[in-house]
Amino acid sequence: MIFRAYLRTFDGRVSEKTVTHALDAAITAFAALVNRTDLDGQKFAVALTGDNRQIAFHRFDRRPGDADYWRDRIEEIEIPGLGSGWGGARPGAGRPSLGPRVRVELRLSPEQAEKLERLGGPDWIKREIDAAD
Repeated sequence: MIFRAYLRTFDGRVSEKTVTHALDAAITAFAALVNRTDLDGQKFAVALTGDNRQIAFHRFDRRPGDADYWRDRIEEIEIPGLGSGWGGARPGAGRPSLGPRVRVELRLSPEQAEKLERLGGPDWIKREIDAAD
């Protein structure tokens, strides 16, 4: 993925551009631009993109708490497929746990395998085991 971090004016002029394959370098460049206090209140912005898709956009004419204000929130940036909130372990994500399970291998003849499939496959075996004394 190619990352870009750059300063831009609201008429589209770009400066102080960093282009890199390294996510850490892109985040560092974005943070350095976002933390510039000399631009506060002015019509400037900082963009962070990955493969030409916007990841984060900071506006210097916004205040803390606004959606486009990233100062002191850099660690919250979500990188598609990489960063916080994208992939990896998250509470409530993934398949629900069925509890501990053990894999059992069963060897059958082709005729037995066809019959097992007609009877309901693994679910049928589980029901039969649960119903047995």
